[in-house]
Amino acid sequence: MYGAIVVPVDGSRLAERALALAIPLAEQHGAALVLAHAHEPPLPLMVGGGAPVRDAALDATQRAEAVLYTEKLAKRVAKLTRVPVRGLFRDGKVVPALATLVRETHAGLVVMSTHGRGGFQRFWLGSVADAFVRQATVPVLLVRGTRPPAKRLAGAAPFVRALVPVDGSRRAEHAVEAAKGLLGRGPARLTLLHVVHPMSALAGQNLKRAPEEEVVATYLEPLARRTATPTLDVRLDVKVEANVARVVMDAVEAHDADVIALAGQGLSGVQRLLVGSVADKLIRTAPVPVLVVPTHAEGATIHG
Repeated sequence: MYGAIVVPVDGSRLAERALALAIPLAEQHGAALVLAHAHEPPLPLMVGGGAPVRDAALDATQRAEAVLYTEKLAKRVAKLTRVPVRGLFRDGKVVPALATLVRETHAGLVVMSTHGRGGFQRFWLGSVADAFVRQATVPVLLVRGTRPPAKRLAGAAPFVRALVPVDGSRRAEHAVEAAKGLLGRGPARLTLLHVVHPMSALAGQNLKRAPEEEVVATYLEPLARRTATPTLDVRLDVKVEANVARVVMDAVEAHDADVIALAGQGLSGVQRLLVGSVADKLIRTAPVPVLVVPTHAEGATIHG
């Protein structure tokens, strides 16, 4: 499905933790692994109060180290898996360089570590993850580098229980499809979570049925029927709560989810999940990896 999976690396062990998921995902989907490294020249130095001076020797040394690291890492990873592995190196601003590599390799997924708090000192990946997610054209699986990878049996699928918050928008359905693709064809479970704001619940008190019942009947059940397959069990969960992030975190535990899928670039309605607000909080604090799905289509609301 993915063709290729890109894993940005920056020389840190934290960044390499993404490989613990990227390798089995590539094997599950028959995808090639691309280890991507971008080298951005160091900032010019101010010498004696004059014009900024670029240290060409330092730049050349750092670049050579980065190239060698990428090549060695690709060879090391290739010994661990049967899928094709290659290391690619680009010069330039990190985010545009990574975006170019994703296009050139026709990748369908990016798996990258994120520090969880932003900033890595000399390593760029922590500060880059947020900027890259905002510009991504393919789903990005964010793995908190500070959290040890979950243990799994050899040959087992990396993910089998996905949680997808949905709000009635078409963008949210992109996340459902992406989560379905991530789970693959093996036996798995996908939970659709819809959060009804308390104000909406109060406004619907005079209706024949409660807003949450209306959501299930007119939106969630049809979506579940379209999503389910003989090997994919789709379940529904509706909560009345103003704090969306807390509901999602509670649902991760309640449903024993091993991945959360979110629509990036905004969802419509009161329960908006925007990178930088609710989704940002989930990315930084969720106990499981978060799949952020870019959506560039119009976000028409299917259910209010």
